This record gives sequence, structure tokens and C-alpha cells, in this order.
Amino acid sequence: MAEEAEIISGPHLTRDLIGHEGAERTFLEAFNSDRLHHAWLISGPKGIGKATLAWKFAKFLLTRPNDDDAGLFGEPLPRHEATSLNIDAENPDLKRIESGGHGGLRLVERTENEKTGKLRNDIVVGDIRKIITFFSQTSTEGGWRVAIIDAADEMNNNAANALLKVLEEPPEKSIIFLVAHAPGKLLPTIKSRCRTLKLNALAEDSVQAVLAGRFPELGTEELLTLSRLAEGAPGRAIDLNMQGGVALYRQMGSLLTDLPRLNVPGVHQLAGQLAGVKSDAQYRLFIQIFLSWVERLIRQSATNTAAPDIMDGESAQIARISALAGVDRWLDLWEKMSRLVMRADAVNLDRKQVIVNLFTSLSSTARGQ
Repeated sequence: MAEEAEIISGPHLTRDLIGHEGAERTFLEAFNSDRLHHAWLISGPKGIGKATLAWKFAKFLLTRPNDDDAGLFGEPLPRHEATSLNIDAENPDLKRIESGGHGGLRLVERTENEKTGKLRNDIVVGDIRKIITFFSQTSTEGGWRVAIIDAADEMNNNAANALLKVLEEPPEKSIIFLVAHAPGKLLPTIKSRCRTLKLNALAEDSVQAVLAGRFPELGTEELLTLSRLAEGAPGRAIDLNMQGGVALYRQMGSLLTDLPRLNVPGVHQLAGQLAGVKSDAQYRLFIQIFLSWVERLIRQSATNTAAPDIMDGESAQIARISALAGVDRWLDLWEKMSRLVMRADAVNLDRKQVIVNLFTSLSSTARGQ
């Protein structure tokens, strides 16, 4: 289901971007003033539109008239100031970019391991060498050469060092967009050679606007619930809707209602439902939802300030549960849960047991154990 969504509406196909108008203006001003940096680091939380913005920048550059074109008598043509990054939907170059057929663009992302047939955990040096080769060649399109690295914080050390060489000696009329969810993981030398655009989570109404455009059948209440559950990330809101995230959140919430007492049969039923071979996407979505709920509990406990309810009466429920232990205990619990989830992925632990352990650990902490 998630793979189908990517084909239908991946960031390379999304043309309307909501909520990042300031970043668009910054890029446009740099372009119009001939101060376009050769590398841009686009950072921020997952799902807020970073990759879509990178693709919008790329589409803008690759559909521009070639500055090297000459007039009828050989004189350079005047350059017109761009007023928008938006592109005519019928532009033939736009269609080639979106179909993957434009020679001026390269996308770098995690690739499949030929030996195991599984997606690698990192972007490896071989992936970066492809764009080194790309930039070393003459542009087949006669204009800009653009590379998008999504996500740059997934590069391993060898890949990062290989990229650094490109950033130190950038080819003429080339540009690299680095999408990063966790820019702190990048080498300082890489960050220092990039112009940074830090994107923030979107306001509720902006997330709802994205959802309404994508799912016109959603009602007002559903839009509000999804936008709050997504915490300002429209990409996450889309995934939540497509994977039944609201129903999953309600199911989880019902199992937390009586904490520290735990509905053990209900927990085992949910864990079994999410542990199936075909339930990978829902399992991962549940882990995100569960850990986000714990984070919300910690924030409310630490600040004594409640976030808007995702479900009716939720803030009061969280306030009651958070009072059962101190903030330090809840923080320790969150760290243990995060380590468990990472270890489960690394060594392929039984997912049903992982989910049961998350609930029982929460219950034990609430009991003061």
C-alpha cells in the first residue's frame, strides 16, 4: 500500500507545496541575484515536505531557458527575472523530469543490496560515485546539472567523504540538494559548505489543506484528527490516513485508558495483528504512534502544559498517567523503548513480543516498578 502511494504521489510528482513559501522566496531571490549556492541543505522533521521542496527547486532550474542560448545575431539573450518557482503543467521538460527521463538530474537514495535483495540501511560510497561521474561529464541537456540526496543523513562515512570532495570543488552550473531529517549526523565540513534551509513543522490548517487536496472525501473532524496526530508533517498525515492510523491510534488509546492496569488480552490481540508478515507498514506506523504518545506524555509532565486533544479527553488521561511517575522515570522509559525498537530491527526480534514489552514496560513504570 505504501509503495503504491509512492508511485502515485512521491515528492517527484507533487507540484503543489504548502507552508514553505519563505524557503521558496529565499531560493528565488538567490537565483535572481546570481548568488545561487552550489549546495543546499534542506533540513527539518520527517514528512514536512523537504524532498518535495528539493524536487521543486530542481524542476525550476531544469525547465529554465538555457542562459548560453544566443539571439539571432549571436548576442546573449536578456535574462528575465523569475517571479515564481511554479512551472506550466504542460512543460515538456517537466514531464521528462517526473518520468525520470531528464538527463540533467540524478537522485541518490538508499539502494538495494545485490547480495541480499534488501534495501540497505545506508547510502554507500558507490551511490555517491554515480553523481561524481555525472558531474564530471558534459551536460547532455546543455543547462543545469542537479543532484538530490534523499536523505543525506543516511550516508555512511565513506559516502560522506566522497561527497565532500564534490562540495569542495563544485563543477560549473551544478547544484546539489541535500535532504536531511537529522542534520546533526552530517560531517561539519559538509554542513559548512552548504547553504541551509531549515523547514519547520506546518500549522494545523496547512496540514489540513494538504490532506483535503489529496483526500477530498475526508470530513472536518477527520482532517483535524489527522493533522494533530501528524504533528505538523503532511507526509506523515497522508501515511496515517492510508494506513488506517486514526483507527490504530484509537485502538492503542483504549488499551491505555486504565493504566497502570493493563488489558493483557487486548494487548496480545493488537500485537498479533501487527506482527504478521504482511503488516510491516502498520507495525512501523504503530511504533511511531506509540513512541509519539510517550513523548507527548513526557512533554506534558515536564511543562504541565497540555497539547490539543487528538481524541476526546486525552489530555486529562495523559495528565493522570504522567502523575504516576516522575519525568526522569518517563524519560528513562522512552530511551529503553527506543533502544528496544532499534534492536528489534537490527536482530529481527519477534515483533509481537516487542509490542507486548512496550505496553508492559509502560504499565510497570506507571506502577512505580
